[in-house]
Amino acid sequence: MSTPEKSRSEKIDELMREMRLGSSFDSLFSQAVAERVGMHQTDIETMDLLNTLGPMTAGQLSERTGLTSGATTRLIDRLERVGYVRRCADAKDRRCVIIEPVHENLEKLGELFQPLADAMAILWSRLDDHELDVIINFVRHNNAVVAAINARMRGQAPFGEE
Repeated sequence: MSTPEKSRSEKIDELMREMRLGSSFDSLFSQAVAERVGMHQTDIETMDLLNTLGPMTAGQLSERTGLTSGATTRLIDRLERVGYVRRCADAKDRRCVIIEPVHENLEKLGELFQPLADAMAILWSRLDDHELDVIINFVRHNNAVVAAINARMRGQAPFGEE
C-alpha cells in the first residue's frame, strides 16, 4: 500500500521544518566550535562572514551582524587579540579601517570545520548540475530573505537598501 502524495502545503511545512532544524544544527555546531577554542559563538559566526564575504569596515561588520558599534569594537578587539583579524587602513578612505581575516592564523578553526566541509562535499557531489543550480538559487534567495528580516528585526535597512 503506497502512501498518498503530500499536498503542496504539507511539502512547504516539511521544508520549513527541515530548514529550521538545519539552522538549529548549524547554530549548535558553531557553539561547539566556539566552546572548543574558548570563543563566543558570535566570534565564530563573524569569522565565517569575513572568510566568506571578505574584508569589510567595522561599520559594515556591525550592519551584517546587527551588533552595536560598541559591541562590534569589542568583538574585533577579541578577534585581533587572538590573531584572527587585523585592522588595516582603507586605501580609498584613510578615515576608514578595514577588518580582514588573518588566514595563516585560522588553521585551528579550519581543522574544526573540515569534517563538516568534507561531509557536505560528499553529499553535494551526489547531485547533478541542475540539482546544484536549483539548490544554489534557493539558498541564495533564502539568505537574502533571512538577512532582510533580521535587519528589519534589528531596526536596520536590509544591507544594500540604505
